[in-house]
Amino acid sequence: MIRSYAARFVVLAVTIGAPPVLAQTAEAPEGPALQRIITTELPADTQELAMQLVRLSGTSRMYDEVLPMVADQAKNLFIRANPQMQLGIIDMVDRVALSLVGRRGELDQYLARVWASAFTNEEMQDLIDFYSSETGKKFAETLPELLAVQTAAAQEWGKSVNADLSQRVANELRAALAAEQEALQSDIAGPAQETAPQQ
Repeated sequence: MIRSYAARFVVLAVTIGAPPVLAQTAEAPEGPALQRIITTELPADTQELAMQLVRLSGTSRMYDEVLPMVADQAKNLFIRANPQMQLGIIDMVDRVALSLVGRRGELDQYLARVWASAFTNEEMQDLIDFYSSETGKKFAETLPELLAVQTAAAQEWGKSVNADLSQRVANELRAALAAEQEALQSDIAGPAQETAPQQ
């Protein structure tokens, strides 16, 4: 359950962009910069290290649901446009999606190039040594759960902060409005008292 949630979170981040909390902590390359990273051919030794790192780190497993989710999105899109063809569309999208399973290796190549763009060969070897250790294996296995729980914790914290911020701003707005109304009343009352007939 948690693993599935983590995978869905990662897939959503890939398909619709990282959420603001993640986007603020790290700027992901876009457009030409991203294309340069994922299309750069790597030397054979670098490619081998990076692919090994992708496998050992569990990075690849985190994206296993990308194709099924893309297929679901396609079904929804085509069914909305052609509701009378729902069953045919579901069958057609499933068939085409299955024919694309063979392209899954391309994603691992992309991921390997991302790792290679961030680390030297020596650093990747250090990471491979880490992920080959018992602690590293445990880290790779529990990372999706950690990401899911951390995301849920950040969302809870965000809700708490949002409630606190909203309450404080509402209190300050009420106080400012009351002060403004009081000032307005005194402005109105002042001239009225000055023009009142004296007895």
